[in-house]
Amino acid sequence: MRAYHSLLLVILTVLLANCTATKPVPYTNPAAGSHDKETITSSLFTDKESTISELDIQRLLNGKIRLPDTVRVAVFKYGSSSISRYFSYWQSDEEYLRTQQAFVDELIDKVGQSSKVKKVIPVPSLMVTAKPTMTQLRETAVRLQADVLIVYSMTSDIYYKYRLFKKSEAKAFATTETILMDTRTGVIPHSSVITRDKIVMKTQEDLSDEETRKNAEREAIMATLTETGNRIAQFLDKK
Repeated sequence: MRAYHSLLLVILTVLLANCTATKPVPYTNPAAGSHDKETITSSLFTDKESTISELDIQRLLNGKIRLPDTVRVAVFKYGSSSISRYFSYWQSDEEYLRTQQAFVDELIDKVGQSSKVKKVIPVPSLMVTAKPTMTQLRETAVRLQADVLIVYSMTSDIYYKYRLFKKSEAKAFATTETILMDTRTGVIPHSSVITRDKIVMKTQEDLSDEETRKNAEREAIMATLTETGNRIAQFLDKK
């Protein structure tokens, strides 16, 4: 009888062990409804043309740019303004040159109103190639001992409406794209894209319809440069 009980005990133990070992475990998808998802902190793509290491990318994204208390600013105009189509032989046209200088002066004047700006330096075109890269522009700013570099580009267009018994008018649109680069780090902490429009009625002083178009486009461009300079000055004052 005792042997029978011992044998029964052994059988029950084996059965319980098998049930425990073969009990199905429910599958849970860690990506579904989980609050412990993996945090991706670096690129998972291999880019052989990258000029910045993954480590430096993380440092730049997590870091903070500090500008000096006073800054020397270099200003460079990228490309030529579309308003040049109104001037014959525009590279030597006096009116065109005066117009371009007025654009540069407006931007420099507004940027210079920042309390942090010590000096504004226009970048001569002879210091750069026809289509300079960001690296070349940064090196140019270094040669000029500028703390920050402003690169801006202007585009514009006009719409002219001719009226038989009323004064004709020209409506111009202009856009100024701008980046501000910290020369020491190559980081661009500020950028802007500003578009403005101007409507100009033809006056008796306008010798032709083309003159009216030119005036409208000039005013539209000037408005974008004024706003661009004001925004840059405000940004520098806050840094």
